[in-house]
Amino acid sequence: MNIFKNPDFPFSPRRFPFFYGWVIVVASVVGTVMSTPGQTMGVGVFTDFLITATGLNRLTLSTAYMVGTIGSSLILPFSGKLLDIKGARFVIVLATLGLGVSLVILGTVEILLWGITCYITFISRPVLAFTLMALVFLLMRQFGQGLMALSSRTMLSKWFDRKRGLAVGISGIFISFGFSGSPLFLDWMIRQSSWQTTCFQLAVVSGVGVSLFGWLLFRDNPEECGLVMDGVINNEGIADSAVDLAPPIPEIEITVVEARMTYTFWVFNIGLCLHALILTAVIFHIAALGAEAGLERSRVFALFLPLSIVSVITNLVSGWLSDRMQLKYLLIANMATLFIGTLAMLNLDTAAGMALTVLGLGMSGGFFGCLIGVTWPRYFGRKHLGAISGLSMASMVFASAIGPPLFGLSQSLTGKYDASVWVSAALPLVIFFCALLVKKHPLVSAS
Repeated sequence: MNIFKNPDFPFSPRRFPFFYGWVIVVASVVGTVMSTPGQTMGVGVFTDFLITATGLNRLTLSTAYMVGTIGSSLILPFSGKLLDIKGARFVIVLATLGLGVSLVILGTVEILLWGITCYITFISRPVLAFTLMALVFLLMRQFGQGLMALSSRTMLSKWFDRKRGLAVGISGIFISFGFSGSPLFLDWMIRQSSWQTTCFQLAVVSGVGVSLFGWLLFRDNPEECGLVMDGVINNEGIADSAVDLAPPIPEIEITVVEARMTYTFWVFNIGLCLHALILTAVIFHIAALGAEAGLERSRVFALFLPLSIVSVITNLVSGWLSDRMQLKYLLIANMATLFIGTLAMLNLDTAAGMALTVLGLGMSGGFFGCLIGVTWPRYFGRKHLGAISGLSMASMVFASAIGPPLFGLSQSLTGKYDASVWVSAALPLVIFFCALLVKKHPLVSAS
């Protein structure tokens, strides 16, 4: 355990010629982007292959995804507390190893299902397939979207204060490109070999490469390294010249129990959850949504490139703005663009509809990437950040579980996705108006 507890092993961040927080930015980006196989944009690429391999229809597979994701959401609050106790370095190694194992199971799901059905003959194959896929999805979501993303984002928030928005904005550039481009890249990997081989390749990268990377570079907070947020203290105890020398503001230390009793927490949390719900559903069914609009699979996945460009620009600008304005205005912008992007999907077969979808969802993703990194430390402090972020992440994971089956149910009952798109577009408008009542201090009543 000493290899996780000692921040000076195998090297001391304090001895770097520049503030180690910028290394943390790089480490956070890699940890977040490499969680892609456990994120919906990663799972969505394998959806059609899993339908063939398991014999489940799209609605049943979506439901298995929902069950697994809900199971993950129930565990995540405890994972957040584990992050507060053990630190980001320990958690990232645990998460990457877990995701690697999950990907191996995913790549062998057809063989496993065949073996299980040979030994368990008193349960029908569809039930066994559903149970197996729910378990696989639970593991992938828990270790990928859950622990990897949670530890990476939370760690970054702890290393910056006055420059937190800038750091989140810079990291958001690469995260947006990574997430938006990953479906196209994974689809390319599958076409080079097979979807099973791609799973095994990703398992090796996560379980060996990213695990070692995280152990080497991750550090939970600057204080354990003898540093301070935003900059380093030299041998004479004087702040580095690059650091703003304004008197430090006493840090907020709001517990997770106190946070969840505030209006601010729930408005922001529900807004982030809506984004997760809608984007998860869209990405999970993206191939079918494109086919419904008459678009080829390759053309649908190609939309992620311009979407990522829009998301990157928005994330960088919103990161800069977050250091200079109330965060509720960024949440309002997030909900407005999410409304536009979602509604535009009803006309994905037109140039205008496609452009508005890319702009709306891209900008919404940029605002989301900023808010998820700056909101909780801004309002509630760092001491209980893991627990608060874990609760928020659990809520988002739960919300993301609901999206795919709702869209799948709409398609199953009506033959189209229109009904689910209309409902999804209306929900952000509610948070749009609720955000107007958010106060600067989270413990101030909205009324």
